[in-house]
Amino acid sequence: MDAIQRYQDIERAYQQKYRQRIERQIKIVKPEATQDEIDDILDNADDDAQIFTQSLMQATRRGHAKAVLSEVQNRHDDIKNIEKTIVELHQLFMDMSLLVERQQETVNVVEQNAETAAVQLEEGTKLVNRAIMSAKATRTKKWCCFFLTIGICVMIGILVWWFGFDHKGVGGN
Repeated sequence: MDAIQRYQDIERAYQQKYRQRIERQIKIVKPEATQDEIDDILDNADDDAQIFTQSLMQATRRGHAKAVLSEVQNRHDDIKNIEKTIVELHQLFMDMSLLVERQQETVNVVEQNAETAAVQLEEGTKLVNRAIMSAKATRTKKWCCFFLTIGICVMIGILVWWFGFDHKGVGGN
């Protein structure tokens, strides 16, 4: 918005300088023109060519006056083109400003989603680490149960063997 404000200030200054330059040119071509006539000419930009044309007819130095008229008309046309371009540029700035305002909400949503994804990724990493630790503990417990089962089976095997065969000679009977 700051750029648009600067642009509008520059545009106002340009229009003021343009008015002053046209006023000087009118005074050169028609020195007896009053301020009201000059203001009238400036307000009706299309009529300024008519004033210069009338002055050309009355001037004694036609060649010089024609050159001045031609130069003034060319400058006027150029200035009108520049003014049109400035208006288009102003509209472009306004459109860009509107697009930025519209896209800001989308940018905010994307930023919020990225932050949420980062938090969820961190939580997921913690859960995966906990799952790895749990898997290691479960594996260790399985091996302990396996060896305990083997030990119990060996004990049962020894007991079956011991009591399955009659060992009468051991006790003296």
